[in-house]
Amino acid sequence: MKKIALIFLFIILFFTNPANADELNIWDYKRDDFVEETLLGKNPAFEKHKQEKIDKELEELLKIKLVPVTLEECLKIAVDNNYRVKEKTHIEKRYKWLERNAYSKFLPDFKYYFSIQHLQGTFLVGNIVPTEVDETPIQSYILVNWNVFNRGKTFFDVKEQKNLHKSAKLLKDFSREEVILNTATNYYQLLQNKVEVDIYKTNLIDRKAQYDLTQARYVVGVGTKFDVYRAEAELAKAKQQYITAFNVIRVSQAKLANIMGVDIFIPLYPADNVVKEKVLLDCPVDKLVEYAKSSRKDLEAERKRIEALKAERNALYTEFIPDININYAYASYGTARAGLYPSNALTLSVSAPLGKNLGVETITQVKASTENIKAAQMTLIQKTRDIEETIITSNQNSLSAKERVEASRTEVFASGKSLESSIKLMNAGVSTFLDVIQAQGLKVNAQVGLAENITDYNIAQVQLLFDSGIISIDNVLNGYQQTP
Repeated sequence: MKKIALIFLFIILFFTNPANADELNIWDYKRDDFVEETLLGKNPAFEKHKQEKIDKELEELLKIKLVPVTLEECLKIAVDNNYRVKEKTHIEKRYKWLERNAYSKFLPDFKYYFSIQHLQGTFLVGNIVPTEVDETPIQSYILVNWNVFNRGKTFFDVKEQKNLHKSAKLLKDFSREEVILNTATNYYQLLQNKVEVDIYKTNLIDRKAQYDLTQARYVVGVGTKFDVYRAEAELAKAKQQYITAFNVIRVSQAKLANIMGVDIFIPLYPADNVVKEKVLLDCPVDKLVEYAKSSRKDLEAERKRIEALKAERNALYTEFIPDININYAYASYGTARAGLYPSNALTLSVSAPLGKNLGVETITQVKASTENIKAAQMTLIQKTRDIEETIITSNQNSLSAKERVEASRTEVFASGKSLESSIKLMNAGVSTFLDVIQAQGLKVNAQVGLAENITDYNIAQVQLLFDSGIISIDNVLNGYQQTP
């Protein structure tokens, strides 16, 4: 009698579960390799069909048309369009022109002057003797003034602006590296969201099949109403998880578009369908620290800024250096009736200042600038120490994530087999439907955990490239190739 009931149960289940045909038997636990194949994308035909359905449903739910992009496309677009990089580019250009402005101080000043007047009436000559005047005086002269080296201060000004320009350029390059880091990080997170949608979609199908099963079992008298209600609750929960995953994707899309500098409303979508580990860097921590000290653009920018501060301080000493000026004037003086009479004047003047306020002002300014330099040097040391700390942290995160990935794979396979066994045991009357419910939850959590751990590993690898100062589009895509 029990066998007849079970046969009747599967007949009802077959005719009341049209989702099986539509979803290519996603709820299939007969093959031992099913879990591994579906998670790692080893069943291309199955994955393609399922992903197409999920993408279509996503477009319908969010009322958008997805724009598939690869990581490489995102990185290349981001470094060209990110507004932070554009801002740093304009700042770098500003310092470039300030540097050229400093060089211009080596050049002499040219001045042309022309004056014509009409004098008529009585005027005092020498403010003493009155005389009648009816004349039109004319003046015309060219003046060349060269403050030779501005007491040497010009050399230091040029050095200061040159280092500030280099610092600005390095900060622009560093900003570009930050964009590469943030773009890759957000792409991987968006890919994780996409995979989670896949997982929750499969879970939804599973829960629907389980709900149909409990109803069929209840109809033939081998199940309880409690099982039906519990299955219905789990099905409702699965729907919520699926919808929430869609919303998370839309938010992640906006973040990625913002970093890339494209229209925020463009629904970017990873072209990849599965998450896979990408080993980008495999070096000892001390080697990574060595890379960072020599390659980090922000550290080098700080060094250039310190050099600029030193040049600014040294320029103060020029207050004690003699000032040399060369002036040349070619002039024409006369009147409208008498004509113009040319003249030439060449002047060399030297002044030897003793410093403002007997030199005390200059010395105190030098002392203040020196302390400012020392403070900047302390900032550089602390910045280097902070980078060493982040390298250790990123390296440990990478190692930890890698170990978690291996453990997660075992958990995913074991949870899949556990679910399969719980279904068989329930059908045999050894276990209850509650065991199936719990096993299903463990399977979903394991799959989400694996996707998260792989994403954490990939992000940690990119972060390690950035912290070491060797991040680039090529290194993010293909990994860092160590030179012998």
